[in-house]
Amino acid sequence: MLRLSVLAVATAIGISPCFAQGTKFPTPSNAESRALYEAREHEMRGESGAAFEAYRSFLLSGREAVDVALHFAGIARARLGAEEARKILREIGAGNPAVGLAIAALADPLARRKTLEVFTTARPEFGPAYALLAAEYTQARAEDQSLHDRVREREVLSHFLAFDAQGKLSEYFVDAAVLAAWLERAERRLAALDVMLSGAAAAPTVKFTRSNSAWIAYLNIPERPTEISYRVGNGPAISTGIAGSIDMRTGRKMPNVHFMLPLDTPPTTIELMYRDITGRESGPHPIRFDPREIIFKADRETLAAEIPGWANFSDGQSHKEWLYFNTVMYSRCVIAKVEYGYDGPPTMEFPLPPCDLSNPNATPADAQSAVKMPAEARTVTVRLTFTDGTTGTRSYKRR
Repeated sequence: MLRLSVLAVATAIGISPCFAQGTKFPTPSNAESRALYEAREHEMRGESGAAFEAYRSFLLSGREAVDVALHFAGIARARLGAEEARKILREIGAGNPAVGLAIAALADPLARRKTLEVFTTARPEFGPAYALLAAEYTQARAEDQSLHDRVREREVLSHFLAFDAQGKLSEYFVDAAVLAAWLERAERRLAALDVMLSGAAAAPTVKFTRSNSAWIAYLNIPERPTEISYRVGNGPAISTGIAGSIDMRTGRKMPNVHFMLPLDTPPTTIELMYRDITGRESGPHPIRFDPREIIFKADRETLAAEIPGWANFSDGQSHKEWLYFNTVMYSRCVIAKVEYGYDGPPTMEFPLPPCDLSNPNATPADAQSAVKMPAEARTVTVRLTFTDGTTGTRSYKRR
C-alpha cells in the first residue's frame, strides 16, 4: 500500500497516512463515489498527480468527509507546501466544515491550538474537530503537560466521545476504520487522564506555621511552577524569588515555595499566582489568612496526637510525684477548661493562663505547668473542654 505524508496532527490522533488497509470503495454509481474510487485507484498505482485531482474533485462535491479532507490536505501540503494547500482548500470551500477543519489543521504548529479553539467555538456541533483539538493539548510525557492542559484535554475528549454516543460522528467519515481508530485513542487517553487527575488538587494550598520572628507560608502547588508570586490584601504582587536548586527536568532554576509574613499581620486574604511550565499564569487563587484560626487549628492537631500526651508522669527520682501538663499548656489557646482526676474520673481543675495570641505557645513565667500527685496514684484521667464546646477525655497509666 502506498503511504503518503499526512499532517502530524492527524497522525497523532490516529489517522493512517492512507485509508485503512483493505478498505474497498463501492463501484461508482454517481459523481461523488466515482471521484473517490478513482482517487483511490490512482493512489494505489502511484499516480499521485491524478490522485490529487480526483480527491479534489470529490471534495468539490460538497461531501463533509473529515477523513478525506485531512487526507487530501496531507497530500496537498506534501506537494505544494502548507500555504498553497490552505489556499486550495479555501477554493474548494471553507464553508464545508470538513474542509474548514482541514484548513485549521494546516495552521502553523504554534498557532494550531488557537486556530482549532476558534474553529470549535464557531462550529460547536461539528464533533470531529474536538479530536484534533484534544491532540493539541497532549504531551508525550505526563510531567510536561500542565494541569490546565490536562483538564482542557479531558474536557475536549469528553465532548468528542459524547458526539459518538449520540451517533453524530459516523456521517463525517467514509472509512469506518479511521473513525474507530480515533475513538479507540480518545477512550484510552481519557482513561489515562482520569487516572492522572483523580485526587489531584485543582488549586494551590498553603500551610502557615508560626516561628518566634515571622509567619512562614509553605506552598503546595498542584503542578510544577516556573514562577510564584503573592499579594497580601490590596498590596502589590511580590515574587517568592528563586531557590538555589535547578529543576533537572527543565534546566530552569526553581522558584521558592515559601514566603514569610510579619507576626503582626492581621486577618486578610492572600492572592497566590504562579506560571506553569507553558508560561500560562494561574490565579489569582485566594487564600484566607487568619492567625487565630491557624493557631487554634495547630493546637487541635497537637492535642489530637497520641504523643506526647495531655499529661505526663515524671520519671525523675526527685520529682516522681509530679504530673506535668506541658502539652496542654503549649496548646492552651484552643482549650477552655482542663479537668483531671487520679484513679477515677476527673474531679479537679487545672488552671490555665490566658491565651496570648502574640506569643501563643509560650508559658508565662508565673504559670505552673505541673501539679504534685499522690504517691499511691496509679492512673490519671484528663478531660479537655475546647473553645468550641466539644470535649475529649484520655487516661494515662503510671509506670
